Amino acid sequence: MSDAFPLLYRRPRSLALLVFLLCLALSLMVVWTLERNYRHNQRADIENIAQNHAFLLRDSLRQALTLNYSMATLVRLSQGQTDAFAAVARDMLPYYDSVSHISLSPNGIISQVYPLESNEKSVGFNQLADSIQNKEAIRARDTGRMTLTGPVNLVQGGTGVVARLPIMVEDQGQARFWGFGNVIIRINRLLETANINQLKTQQMAYKLWRINPLNQQEEVIDVNAPEYLRDPVHRSFDVPNGEWTLSLAPIQGWVNGWRLASMLMLALVLSGLLGYQTFLFIKLQRRKLSLQTAVEEQTRELIDARAQLQATLDAIPDLLFEISTDGTIYNFHTHRPELLLLEPSAFLGRKVNEVVPERVSDLIYAAMAEAEQQGFATGKYYHLELADGRHEFELSAARKPVSLDSQVHFVMISRDITERRQAEEELRIAATAFEAREGMMITDPSGTILKVNKAFCEITGYSPEEVIGNNPRILNSGHHEPEFYADIWNTIKHEGSWKGEIWNRRRSGEIFPEWLTITAVKNTAGEITHYVSTLTDITERKENEARINNLAFFDPLTQLPNRRLLQDRLEHAIAASERKGKLGALLFIDLDDFKTLNDNRGHHIGDLLLVAVANRLRMAVRAQDTVARLGGDEFLVVLEDLDNHHDQAAAVAQQIAETILESLNQAYVLEGQDYFSTPSIGISLFGDRVADIDELLKQADQAMYHAKAAGRNTLRFFDPEMQEHTAQRFALQHEIREALQLQQFSLFYQPQVDSSGAIVGAEALIRWFHPQRGMVSPADFIPIAEESGLILPLGNWIVEEACRQLVRWSSNPATAALVISINVSARQFQQPQFVMQLLAALEHSSANPRLLKLELTESMLVHNQQDIIAKMDELKNHGIKFSLDDFGTGYSSLSYLKQLPISELKIDKSFVNDVLTDSNDAAIARMIIRLAQSMELRVIAEGVETKDQRDWLEAQGCVHYQGYYFGKPVAAADFPLTLASPL
Repeated sequence: MSDAFPLLYRRPRSLALLVFLLCLALSLMVVWTLERNYRHNQRADIENIAQNHAFLLRDSLRQALTLNYSMATLVRLSQGQTDAFAAVARDMLPYYDSVSHISLSPNGIISQVYPLESNEKSVGFNQLADSIQNKEAIRARDTGRMTLTGPVNLVQGGTGVVARLPIMVEDQGQARFWGFGNVIIRINRLLETANINQLKTQQMAYKLWRINPLNQQEEVIDVNAPEYLRDPVHRSFDVPNGEWTLSLAPIQGWVNGWRLASMLMLALVLSGLLGYQTFLFIKLQRRKLSLQTAVEEQTRELIDARAQLQATLDAIPDLLFEISTDGTIYNFHTHRPELLLLEPSAFLGRKVNEVVPERVSDLIYAAMAEAEQQGFATGKYYHLELADGRHEFELSAARKPVSLDSQVHFVMISRDITERRQAEEELRIAATAFEAREGMMITDPSGTILKVNKAFCEITGYSPEEVIGNNPRILNSGHHEPEFYADIWNTIKHEGSWKGEIWNRRRSGEIFPEWLTITAVKNTAGEITHYVSTLTDITERKENEARINNLAFFDPLTQLPNRRLLQDRLEHAIAASERKGKLGALLFIDLDDFKTLNDNRGHHIGDLLLVAVANRLRMAVRAQDTVARLGGDEFLVVLEDLDNHHDQAAAVAQQIAETILESLNQAYVLEGQDYFSTPSIGISLFGDRVADIDELLKQADQAMYHAKAAGRNTLRFFDPEMQEHTAQRFALQHEIREALQLQQFSLFYQPQVDSSGAIVGAEALIRWFHPQRGMVSPADFIPIAEESGLILPLGNWIVEEACRQLVRWSSNPATAALVISINVSARQFQQPQFVMQLLAALEHSSANPRLLKLELTESMLVHNQQDIIAKMDELKNHGIKFSLDDFGTGYSSLSYLKQLPISELKIDKSFVNDVLTDSNDAAIARMIIRLAQSMELRVIAEGVETKDQRDWLEAQGCVHYQGYYFGKPVAAADFPLTLASPL
């Protein structure tokens, strides 16, 4: 028997142990790889956090240090005279939250401190002579570079750092050391501006430290939970005369012991299960080979028995009877009396139908009739219920050639084939179950599981021992109603099989989809003996279907619902709102100046911003709300179940929209750089009136454009008046185009005067005299021209008309020296051909370029500064001047003032209006005047309407003015040559 088994099946335990060890080794490799990746990802995340906070610290520190450069500029411009120190310091210090106080120390001796309160002791302190600070002070003086000392204990309490900048002034053509400018920065305020406190809430231990450049010793600036700083990550950034380092480490440590232990336990369990399944599989294969060998041996015995029946009669273990034609039993032979229904002695001389059931006796008589005709009869089967259960028999008959009486006798052999039947049944079941690749399950007619194959165990997670003897209900997922299963068995009853999709539950509890086929197995009598089920895991197919569905209904970049899915959800939301009586809202969100980011930084940066915006929108809305991307930089949010009342629903929608505004206004870190983007939001309520989807989208879109018109970075609600206003805007846009063709525009000129009342120039202001509307305000048509692009031909016309007016004025000695200022829009100035067009207009008109001044707003200087500076330099080389309009209302960065070739700052009228009543406006105006003086720029105030305003401005040093107090804008023919002096 052992020769019949391959070597592979002879030692199942050894093979199972080998599989277990191999699986365990592979599992441990996987666990090690996962743990290494986990550590790597965790460290990468903390490195990103450290980098972000280090950048915030660096930027906050650099912002504070710019105050020192401003003080140095003040000293240099004043040639060492520091009388204006207190005034300038008072105006500038409020803008630097982390700065405690500032001071000046001529020749190293502190003489001026602001604020002086609580800092009196520092006056007279000699930094070059002090034994503690003189080393760094001398180093700063000798190198001419700023030094950063600290941390030091401040007189007011707490710790801080001292930024010391050596100031050099020109003396007889040479630079000499004047002294130091000192900025004292509080550590706690600096850390607050850099959001370092967030690290504590994130369970991070941190330490901010530096290496002292003098003694190369480590100095701790700030530290939290130092005992947890094990193997920290470090991020350093440059500071004057050295660098600061931020070290971070998780408080809970780098290794998660529970996680690692659970993975190791899982690896051990899975390896054991695979080894055990291997052992069971080999055992089943051995049993299969054993059954095949038994069948082959029995078949050979049957063939030998038929060939040698007479010679081996006594050796046959079957029931042997000799029966006459009338059914009388004359003789019998058997070695197994337990197969008889009666005692052996009771058979002789009795009729067959007296000792066996009628169906068996009928079969015997039929066999004898067949043998009488053919000489023999075989293949007759019957079964009997004996004491030990049901037995199957095979009946054979042969007619005896000679009999002792006149009747024909037959030799009947009845063979017990119960075991053979069972072997054949098991072979048939095995062939069905184990030759299939799908999961297989065999049950008896009552539903008890008899066998499962390896694929079944892999799919469900159950081992054979866990399911054999149980009902398939252990796989029930609860996903289907009882009627579903009733229909399955009804189909099997009538058709013999059922197939379809069903949801079952794995041993782990996971619910998964499978394709299930159930087939009823019947015997020769048509009776159901078994049910064979084949199952295939279709999870992957379902996932593919889900991916296809995702491509059809979701935006591939942001994974938000696309226009198609949004329309379906919006229809559902509108129907639900009408059914429940609760209002909903549609928010149309458009990112401001998104095209500028795409053009300047590339589309990949734009895509990163869109993904970040999508994530923030998901976090800003409620769980039942829908966020979708319409396309480009346009997003939609559907808000459901707001409230029954219109006002309350609008309040809830506004609150959510304001949350979105606040979230999207936060800085975005894209590829290591900070970006800022603002949204404009339009809101349209639904549920209180009949409106289809297209109309609702149109309304929200219109509301969004009104938000942009209101200055952007805001929200607006839709109302019917808005729709009418939008229609008017489209009509006005068409009329602007016609007005350009019909020359309905004209330029008015408002005088600009000096402190003596003499007119030194004029600002050209466009006016539109409409045939039906009358005078149309620039505030009404200029924004529309900006949005539609008509500002470009309109701006070109203003330039040409201003040049022609310069030529006309040049013929009159009273106006020949007047300078005309014209406003240039950002869109116009950013045109690649702007410089060429402007120079062509000057050349064509023969106007003097030195009498033309271009007024630029601060907002256009935020983007693409290098291109703007290049254009301004080229125009300045031709004599054209530049004025920075509305200074103080926009970007107001001192950095671009040093780079831009501007000659004039223009104080916005919003500051001039309340300069006599609002201390903040007065402080801003005073600072602009002093800044212009220190940078040798001309300053002019617009919107001057009263003599008191004019006198206050003159007292502060502003000697050029423009406003209704001196004259309103008038046509060129009415422009005054001199003023009836209002001074």
